[in-house]
Amino acid sequence: MVFVDGTNLFYRLQGEKLIVSSLLPFFAALCSPRQLQRAYVYTSKEHLEQAKAVHGPDFLTGCRVVLGDAIPVAGGNFKEKGVDALLVADLVYHAASKNCQFAFVVTQDTDFCYALRRVEDFGCRTAVVAVGAEAPDRLRDSSDCYIHVSRELLIKKGFARAA
Repeated sequence: MVFVDGTNLFYRLQGEKLIVSSLLPFFAALCSPRQLQRAYVYTSKEHLEQAKAVHGPDFLTGCRVVLGDAIPVAGGNFKEKGVDALLVADLVYHAASKNCQFAFVVTQDTDFCYALRRVEDFGCRTAVVAVGAEAPDRLRDSSDCYIHVSRELLIKKGFARAA
């Protein structure tokens, strides 16, 4: 299973000036040779709408989108509330229920370090996937596997195009 810190990913794609028409093929390739069971994307309605405006309405087709709350802040942006907690709850639930043997967490947020270690206590292997910039050492060290996906690789493999 793939668990995506959606807003973090949306900002990474924006920072790398990338357009992704569909995330599901990228997630399936990440899991290879394992079969992708499910891809969850965690964000707020406001950030989801912004991402769809950039990447297109089919950007998350085939992914299960889980929405948390958002509070308006200065500059027309939004601060998320509870989104990371939703990801952690589902990640731990699926590991404890033995619904997955390998969990990929797409993020660069070190808030997930402890949750990744707890998931491993249930026998579930973990991978941190960083898109664009490298993930912090603390996050890399918290999982069984670390995968860095560069802007160039996303374009070369046809998962993204330059904006």
